Amino acid sequence: MTTLFTTRRFVLLLATTTLATYALLATGAALATTDAGSACGKWPLCTDGIASPIDPTLIAVLGHRLLAGVVGLLLALTTLGAWEAESSRRTRIAISGGVVLFVIQVGVGGLVVVTGEPVAGRAHLAIAAVLFTALLAALGWTLEGKSTTERATFDAADSAPSSEPASEPPSSAAASETTSSAPANEPSSNPTRTTAERSARARLHSRGRSYLELTKPRLMWLLCLLALAGMALATTTTGQWPDGVTVVATLAGGMLATGASGAFNHAYERDRDQQMSRTAARPVATDQVSAARATLFAFALAVLSMVVLVTLVSLLVAALTLAAIVYYSVLYTVVLKPNTTWNIAIGGGSGALPAVIGWAAVTGSVGLPAIVLALIVVVWTPAHFYNLAIVYRDDYARAGYPMFPVVSGVSAARRRILLTLGGTLVMTTVLGLVTPLGWLFTLSTITVGGLFLGTAVVQCRRRTDRATLRTFHASNAYLGVVLLAIVAEALVVGLRP
Repeated sequence: MTTLFTTRRFVLLLATTTLATYALLATGAALATTDAGSACGKWPLCTDGIASPIDPTLIAVLGHRLLAGVVGLLLALTTLGAWEAESSRRTRIAISGGVVLFVIQVGVGGLVVVTGEPVAGRAHLAIAAVLFTALLAALGWTLEGKSTTERATFDAADSAPSSEPASEPPSSAAASETTSSAPANEPSSNPTRTTAERSARARLHSRGRSYLELTKPRLMWLLCLLALAGMALATTTTGQWPDGVTVVATLAGGMLATGASGAFNHAYERDRDQQMSRTAARPVATDQVSAARATLFAFALAVLSMVVLVTLVSLLVAALTLAAIVYYSVLYTVVLKPNTTWNIAIGGGSGALPAVIGWAAVTGSVGLPAIVLALIVVVWTPAHFYNLAIVYRDDYARAGYPMFPVVSGVSAARRRILLTLGGTLVMTTVLGLVTPLGWLFTLSTITVGGLFLGTAVVQCRRRTDRATLRTFHASNAYLGVVLLAIVAEALVVGLRP
C-alpha cells in the first residue's frame, strides 16, 4: 500500500513545521514590544475595535494569528506523518508533546489579548520557545535515525574539499616566481639593476602579504560589523548617538586588536599548523615570518590598539578590548584549543566581546542588550565552526587538537550544530524582546534563519563535506544579516523626524 508520508516527505514536513514555529515565536516576540492590543482587542478574530484597516500593527496581528493557524495545521499533519513514517518513540513523544503545548499556547494567547496581563504574555512566549525546542529535538532524532539509510549519492569530488582553501595567499616562493615572470623583451638600460629592483619589490610585496595574513583579515570584517552592531544597538535602545571619531577609533582599535590576536595565534600554533594541510602555508608555518617576529608584531599591534582606544574612546573600551585579546590569545589558543573538546563552545566568548565593546563605546557602560547580542555569538559559534571542524577533522586529528567532531564523532557534532543553531534562533528572538528593534530585524532573522536551518537539515541528511560547507557559509550569512539588520534599524530610527 502506498503511504502518504515517506521518510523524505516527513523530514521536509517536520523541518517546515519547525521553521514555521520559529517564525510564530519571532513574530510573537515582535508584537510583544508593540501596542498590539489597541489595534485588535478581540480574540480570535478582530470583530470590532479596528482603528484602521491599513494599520500596520493590525496587519501584523492578523498575520501572526493566521500563522498560528498554519502552524496548527502543520502540527496535525506532522503528528499523522510521525506515525505513518514509523518514527522513533522519542520523536513521536516530542511531536505529541508539541501538539499539547500548542493547544496550551493558543489558550494563553487568548488570555493575553483579553486580559493584557504581562505574565500571560511572557508565558505565551515561553511556551512557544519550548514548543520550538521539542520540534527541533524531534527533527534531530529523525535525521539521526534515517539519514544513514537514505544517504544521497555523491561523487568523489563531493566527499572532501580541496586540501588547501583557494583563498590562501601564495607562498613567498610562488609570489616571487609570479612577479619575476615579466616579459624577457622588456626594454631596460640596465638589465641587472632592473632585475634586482624587481626582485626587491617582489620580496617586499611578499613580506607585506605575509604580515597582513598574520592579522587574519577575513575575520576582521565580521568582528568590526559586530562592534558596529553593538554601537547601533546602543543607539536604538538609549537614543545616544556616537560621534564620528568614536566610531572610527573603536573600529580601528578593534582591527588592531584582532590583528594582534591573530598574529599571536599564528606564532603559537606554528608546529601544529605545519601538520595541517589547511594551515601549512601560513607565514609562520613556512618560516616566511619567524615566530619571534610574529610575536613582536602581535605585541606592537596590541599596544597601538590600546593607545588608540585610551586616547580617543575610553578606558572601559580599552579594558574590554584587552580582555578580548587575552581571551583569544591565551585562554582559547593556549589553554582551551589544545586541551578540551569545549574549546570552541567556551572560546566563542572572545569573538562575542566586540558587541559589548561597541555598546560601551556609546554608553560608557555595559548593558543587557549588549550582553544578549554577545550571547547570540557565543551560541552561534559552535553551529558555525563545527562545520569546518567536521570537514577538516583529519587535519585536526593529525595536529592533535581535540575538536568535538574528532573526539565525539561527526554524528554527535551534527546534532550539536542543530542544537546550537536552535539556541541561536531563540537568543536572537530574546534580543528583539529586550530592545526596540522592529519588523525589519524580525523578518530578516526569520528569512536567514530558515536558510541556516535548511542547510543544516540537508547536511544531516546527505552527510557530505560539500553540504557541511554550505552550512558553514550559511552561518556566516546568518550572523552578517542579523548584524546588518541591527545597523539598518538604527539608521531608520535616526532618520525619523
